[in-house]
Amino acid sequence: MTSAASRSDMQPKKSTLPNGIRVISEWIPHIHSITLGVWVWSGSRFETQKNNGIAHFLEHMLFKGTDRRDAFEIARTIESLGGYLNAFTGRELNCFFVRVLKDDDAISIDLLADILQNSNFDPGEIEKEKGVVIDEIHGMEDSPEELVLDHFTRIVWQPHPLSKSILGTSETVASFQETDLRSYLNAHYLPEQTYIVATGAVDHDRLVRLVEAAFPAGTRKPMPQMRALDPPSPQQTVVSRDISQAHLCLGGIGLPYNDPRKYTLYVLNTLLGGGMTSRLFQTVREREGLAYAIYSDLEFLYDTGLFSIYAGTDPGDLPRVIEAVFHEMKKFQTEVITDLELRDAKAQLSGGLLLSLESASNVMNRLARLEIYLDTYESVELSIAAVEAVTAGQVMELANELFAPDRMSLAAVGPLEEKDLSAAPVRGSLDG
Repeated sequence: MTSAASRSDMQPKKSTLPNGIRVISEWIPHIHSITLGVWVWSGSRFETQKNNGIAHFLEHMLFKGTDRRDAFEIARTIESLGGYLNAFTGRELNCFFVRVLKDDDAISIDLLADILQNSNFDPGEIEKEKGVVIDEIHGMEDSPEELVLDHFTRIVWQPHPLSKSILGTSETVASFQETDLRSYLNAHYLPEQTYIVATGAVDHDRLVRLVEAAFPAGTRKPMPQMRALDPPSPQQTVVSRDISQAHLCLGGIGLPYNDPRKYTLYVLNTLLGGGMTSRLFQTVREREGLAYAIYSDLEFLYDTGLFSIYAGTDPGDLPRVIEAVFHEMKKFQTEVITDLELRDAKAQLSGGLLLSLESASNVMNRLARLEIYLDTYESVELSIAAVEAVTAGQVMELANELFAPDRMSLAAVGPLEEKDLSAAPVRGSLDG
């Protein structure tokens, strides 16, 4: 039986250092590793048109060398321990993370502190990395599924900074210099904007001591403000590509991370396109045979969100796919979902959450986002209870709000022209 003391040890712990860094940890029994991430408010949302892509480019350059370690030594420091080191850039956050054995926590924190505070941004490395990132941009342009999502997010949020590509453009990336990187680093990589989150075989008090030693106090600076989002009008765009298939993305503004209706949206998304039993998959792919891939997806941000439906289809079937998608969305607005559907969707969500948290990396990711976006901890039991509390009426109410015609945008990529969508029921399809 788990004692009261051990149950207490398993609760997440949080400390705020004098310099403003938040340190959060969650001990997980029977795990011999630590997954540790340094999260920073620094994504494409904070960029201008001129420096679009700099958050992602800076992420790359922070692995290219410090006064103490060159690029090879940075990689070797973790890989020689059998560990894993990586990073990612999002619309609002950057994360640099390691997974190592529990006895290697000190060297991992020392390494992360070194690259975040002491990168030397060698001009030769900057020029080489420009080519790497520009190739990455071209690779995204060669992937229709990625390209259509990129154009979709642009038209949904335009002209807000969220509409910009996380990777930037070939032109902006080619313009970056050492002074640009240092300016962005100094403006955004501030202690007040930094969260250090660790899960697994972690000792919280030891973690705090290591972070305090590795990240000096510094001086407090005001956090950059996020520009408010004014919901734009729905847009439609077609990107012509000489490929065999048509790829479409349909949807619009969703909910922010802190919206209590988030769990209703999870249920709605699961029912609509969240798996092989979803209505879109069963209708568009299985029954009608109109698409080889179709699903819906969600993204939650600080003060907004995104819901999207992706489909890949034969260009000639595109109007029928769009019509079928709108038809399924309309049914959520006018017909109450069955008890069986609701029960299955809830079970799918709860089971998926529990299975995902068997990974310490997923626990770290969840813990970080709860702290960053909600400034609190929500137990798995509370999350599951919130899912279980969703009603069929709440699903219908949210569908009527989010699926309104004045919120729906559409992007398509393929051997298409604007006129090819003239036969598709994009405008007003949810009215009739």
